[in-house]
Amino acid sequence: MPDGISPPLDTAGGGHDRGVLLSWVDLRTDPYSTGRDGEREVGPTLTLLFDPESPYRDRIGHVVLFYRKPTHDPKRHEDFAAADATRKEIERLGARRRIKVELVPWHGEDPTDHRSLFEFLNPQVTELGERFARQLLVVHISPGTPAMQTVWVLMAEMGLIRRPFVAVKSLRRAHRAGRPAVVPVSLDIPTFYKAFHRARPMHTAPTEVGERVLFDPHHFVSDKLKRLYADARRFARLNVPILILGERGTGKTTLASWIRSNSPFRQPQKDASWPSVPCSQYSPETMRAELFGYVKGAFTDARQDTEGLLHAADGDTLFLDEIGDISRDLQRLLIRALEEKRFTRVGATVPEESHFRLITATNLPWDELRKRLDPDFLDRISVLVLEVPPLRQVREDLPWLWRRLFQEALARAQVPAGRVHLDAAGHERVVRHLCRHPLPGNLRDLFRVAYHLIATCTDEPDPDLAGDDCIGYALEQALGGHARPVERERLPRAVAAAFAQDEPLDPLLPDGQIIPTRTVERAFRRYLAAELRRIARQRGLQPQDLCDMTDRTLQKWVKEEGG
Repeated sequence: MPDGISPPLDTAGGGHDRGVLLSWVDLRTDPYSTGRDGEREVGPTLTLLFDPESPYRDRIGHVVLFYRKPTHDPKRHEDFAAADATRKEIERLGARRRIKVELVPWHGEDPTDHRSLFEFLNPQVTELGERFARQLLVVHISPGTPAMQTVWVLMAEMGLIRRPFVAVKSLRRAHRAGRPAVVPVSLDIPTFYKAFHRARPMHTAPTEVGERVLFDPHHFVSDKLKRLYADARRFARLNVPILILGERGTGKTTLASWIRSNSPFRQPQKDASWPSVPCSQYSPETMRAELFGYVKGAFTDARQDTEGLLHAADGDTLFLDEIGDISRDLQRLLIRALEEKRFTRVGATVPEESHFRLITATNLPWDELRKRLDPDFLDRISVLVLEVPPLRQVREDLPWLWRRLFQEALARAQVPAGRVHLDAAGHERVVRHLCRHPLPGNLRDLFRVAYHLIATCTDEPDPDLAGDDCIGYALEQALGGHARPVERERLPRAVAAAFAQDEPLDPLLPDGQIIPTRTVERAFRRYLAAELRRIARQRGLQPQDLCDMTDRTLQKWVKEEGG
């Protein structure tokens, strides 16, 4: 047995609860090299896996070794020979631990070409992150060329390797100076990605935290999401109010956090709990105290001076969710705070300053928001507007989004991935079903599907369900049966509302329900004819001056009865 190598402890299990090593093969030193004294030295990969001083000894169950296989010289085999020899030695030394090894070739010409290396590694690491979800990825940067090492470090720092992961380097015995055989590597570059994953709005609801899975811009496929984030990135730089529109479950809170993390209006010390308010959860009086703070004696329970969220948001960002539920009085107070950057605590007489940037959000349609908010207040909070599309409008993003969300659901349900039997074909079936469904709850619908699948497709099979039946049953339980019959007289308005919001008609068509198209058409014509004739009378015009129909035709439409 070479120096520094000893067989690992014989522990139970096949590696599915252990980490995954990602590493290039070092052509000169893997698996072994010859030292100056002529003795064989252990290479970096075997050092990480088997050295007694390595913290990852006995903690790796799967090894992925990348090696170069240039296309211009198919007879070149030195890299493969080193990779294959390393694989055989890992399997020999790790036989009792059943370490699995796979070799992945890179058909690249120049091992110093950073772009080519990145374009190869990025999709590889993404796929491996999904395949070994929730297992620790150990990225070994020591082997390979300086360009290969640089690309690893940049990917780690820029957030292109899914969590949990750790970047490490291995040390030869002569260079350890009391350190272990393997040490972590981190430049701790203060990137936006790191700030975003540390940031948590102060009063975020638990269901919103899961929506974080949606926002991974480098995976976006649809033009709508790409445009949304192009606008969000531009808007983030400005100290101007932003209004985020979107249906429930689309991830508005997460977009607000994304904007804050990608802007100059962020104080890192507030990342763990930055100021936000779900407006629907407070009465007007309580919300005023929460926002503005209060002085001792201002009301019965005011036992001491207390700072509000406007004070906490000074130099940072304030997020008001469900802004349509805010009272008119509070709207007027916020107008002053926005314009003058000054506010007064409840019960106080001396104003205070707060230079904050405001982000608001609502799931209300624009027309309803205009009814609820004072026009002056709405004008001030909607200087910049972003609209998060519902999932049915970005169906091309569902494949990657579903896989990410499913892994998040496993973590939240605290179920090991190995206990759920859902192969690639099963995931594809789920995605096809999701693409055909309106998904009115958006991400919440996806989580519902994931939880039903986790509960149904387990390693403890239900005797009444097997194979594809498990998937079909879970999909039906999660998404079926939610539509309710609509009264016949309400159908025209329901269809019109769906058309106005660009929504599918699935919810209007539960089993046994039909849409009487002639009734709907006649209702539309009656409404249109009555409105045109009314406006013509008010303006002293003929109906044909306002449309391409005669007054006689419009009168006929008004008199039509529903069929």
